Amino acid sequence: MTAKDGEGRGWRARWVGRENERRRTAYEAALQAWRRRDEELRQLYTEAEEPTQLAETPAGLPVQLDDDEIVLAVEPAAELVEVTARHTAGLPTAELTVVPLEDGSTPQPRGVSVVDAGTAVVTDRRLIIVGRDEQEEWPYAQVAGIAHHPGDPLTLLHAKRPGRIRGVRVPRAAASAFRLRLTVAYADATGARAALLDRLDDAVVDHWHDQPPGPTPATPADAPLTARLVRPALVTAVAVALAIAAVASVVHGSLPDRPVIGMEVDGATGVEPTGPGVPSGSPGLGAPASPTTPPATGTTSDPPPGAAPRTAAPTSATTTPATTTPATGGPPDHPSSPSATGSSAPTSPSPTPADRCGAPANPYGYNYCGGSYVYAPASDVCDYFACVDNLWSGNGYLVQCEDGLTSRTGMKGGGCAEHGGTRRPVYAA
Repeated sequence: MTAKDGEGRGWRARWVGRENERRRTAYEAALQAWRRRDEELRQLYTEAEEPTQLAETPAGLPVQLDDDEIVLAVEPAAELVEVTARHTAGLPTAELTVVPLEDGSTPQPRGVSVVDAGTAVVTDRRLIIVGRDEQEEWPYAQVAGIAHHPGDPLTLLHAKRPGRIRGVRVPRAAASAFRLRLTVAYADATGARAALLDRLDDAVVDHWHDQPPGPTPATPADAPLTARLVRPALVTAVAVALAIAAVASVVHGSLPDRPVIGMEVDGATGVEPTGPGVPSGSPGLGAPASPTTPPATGTTSDPPPGAAPRTAAPTSATTTPATTTPATGGPPDHPSSPSATGSSAPTSPSPTPADRCGAPANPYGYNYCGGSYVYAPASDVCDYFACVDNLWSGNGYLVQCEDGLTSRTGMKGGGCAEHGGTRRPVYAA
């Protein structure tokens, strides 16, 4: 089955391999079923040819037998069935033979209903069914024919008297032996034993001629054009799946750059402090999160980078908030006592070092404890925090790197990629 010419290469050769394997598997399954059927037919013929073996009459059998009547078979789990319509399709025809059941189970034929259940007794003179509600019997001399269903363990007995056709249904495992005993008993009672053996022998011969032929090897020339699309279709499906995954990752990356609980941010885990919604940024560009007095302008010079401006100390709940008085040549000084007068707006106390969790003092309430992410930091944030050189190239929120410098997320490669990774976010109280 191996192709040697140019036509047998590539997709054609692959199709040939698959097709030959499929044909071989189908042939082996058909051959196994044929051998099983052949063995059943030969066994039926052998048992029908042998003298009839008598069955042991069970004690307490609820059947009144004649003195010389012989019990041939007893089935305690039988059902009395009745054909509700005479012209029901799919019912077996009466013939003098024994039909083995086909492989697999089939549903009970339509138009046949169960009217009672009980014990079926096969004798050399009749078939008797002793049910819970009634007793039915068929003397062989009054039976016109026996019909065995090929797919269901159902046997119908066509009586010579008028009326609906009735029969018996037994468990599938006991069907072959029960059918053989019933058919042989009927054939002996009607003098048709030799005819029954001829029918069984013909069934063996006919089945022998129905042996399944061996599979014909497939060739590359038999390969349909659709087989060429098998592998490309698989590749296309994989490519589409990868493209969808890529688009999903791009869309996910384009969302606001903020950490999620348990998500790695430049080597550290971000914690969402404000819930699953979009975090609120700072109140405005350069605006503090809590109302404080900004550094004075005019003659007051800007504090040098890294210098910690002095702000008002917190007062008691019963005193008036203190105002800052600008001092020439430096950042605002803390007043020695609260002032009850002045035109400056009242201010809230700035976070203490314990409240900032290690963040440098600043007038904007930026800290490492918790709050909102700072997406719009003040323009002079680097006067209070030690910042990386490219702080303003990021478009995310403020974070502290492992080396202590302040950076922003949303940079190419990560805001703290060159500073040991992200340590923690910077919050606005």
